[in-house]
Amino acid sequence: MKKILLFALIAAFAFSGCASMTGKSAGETIDDAVITSSVNGKIIADPMLKFLKIDVDTFNGNVTLSGSVANKEAEQRAIELARGTKGVKSVKSNLMIRPMQQKTPQAQ
Repeated sequence: MKKILLFALIAAFAFSGCASMTGKSAGETIDDAVITSSVNGKIIADPMLKFLKIDVDTFNGNVTLSGSVANKEAEQRAIELARGTKGVKSVKSNLMIRPMQQKTPQAQ
């Protein structure tokens, strides 16, 4: 987890020169990177969500979740984890509910 946060901070500093292009200061970029890393860490640590592909984007503290989940409960859990992260102002879910299909053996 500490490595993820360190990477996020380094990445934020590397891109801080792009503030005029994004309209965000270096501090805002760092804050968003830390939020994104924290939410990703919580998702990866959660037994219900850790095997799902959930993308987390943060802009000015506003988190957007995208990807696919198996059911409404998994979507609500991801939203709950994001909302419970320090610095998050709002959470928008673009998660698609797609029940996971179990593979069945092919008849021969």
